[in-house]
Amino acid sequence: MNPQTLQKILTAGKIASQVRRETAKKLQQPGFSYLQAMDEAEKRIIQLGGQIAWAQMAVNDVAAHYCPTEDDQSVTEESQLIKVDIGVHLDGYIADNAMTIEVGSSNQYKDHIKAAQNALKAAIKLVRPGTQLWQLGEAQHSEAQALGLKTIRNLSGHTIDQYKVHGGISIPSFNNKDKTELQAGSQIAIEPFVTEGTGLIKERNPATIFMIESQRSTRSLYGQKILHFPEIKNQNGLPFTTRWATRSLGKSIALLGLKQLQQDGIIHAYPPLVEVAKGMVAQFEHSMIVEDKPKVYTRHQDDEW
Repeated sequence: MNPQTLQKILTAGKIASQVRRETAKKLQQPGFSYLQAMDEAEKRIIQLGGQIAWAQMAVNDVAAHYCPTEDDQSVTEESQLIKVDIGVHLDGYIADNAMTIEVGSSNQYKDHIKAAQNALKAAIKLVRPGTQLWQLGEAQHSEAQALGLKTIRNLSGHTIDQYKVHGGISIPSFNNKDKTELQAGSQIAIEPFVTEGTGLIKERNPATIFMIESQRSTRSLYGQKILHFPEIKNQNGLPFTTRWATRSLGKSIALLGLKQLQQDGIIHAYPPLVEVAKGMVAQFEHSMIVEDKPKVYTRHQDDEW
């Protein structure tokens, strides 16, 4: 990894961690708008000199893949468990991080939060060249189990490549017996999700997050408008959300265009992922470079995990 690339990664990580912390603080207040929180997170990424990879949130039994639409009136409520997932990139070099907060001050889900933090810390302690993936999974699962919870088995961490959120190798949160070894210099994200539910997630429509997965052409005029919209075109395969299209094209045109692009196999929808038994879900995540002592580049000065 050359010095220029490393600096981009480290800078993206610093921005991502700051925006994550700022956004989580806002959402911890009862009555704060989901839409305002995500809009401000995106603006803040740009203000700090980054490029938006994504700004997402997930509430209660939703583990991941939720973004509010432009007409979403939802606000935070006491004791909600909210995951804040922020991705920042510089020329495609990605920093991926997340944290969980409980709205208000009841601390009803303090064990969920602590278990996810402990799981992440335990896995990071093992990160070095040669560590096998099952070892990272076992460490996470053991920490969740210690507090009477379980990790979600069909959600995983991942390697990170330029303009690729998931670089091709999954990092489990339980002992799946995968003996693949971590490679020096690779970028990885570890993200344990913990729950009191079954430990499995499923998709629940509708989707508000999409990614362009094919460069083929479309006959849809509305689809063409979406693909040529600069904020979406410049994502280079990174996620975008519904309101980016609806705000520029109008709701009816944008939704029809998105549907047609899905039918043409050009974009892929990522619906919210919900815990099968409606269990509450907490998540913590850091990105890092694999070294003898891992370089955790999304760790904020106020993070204890």
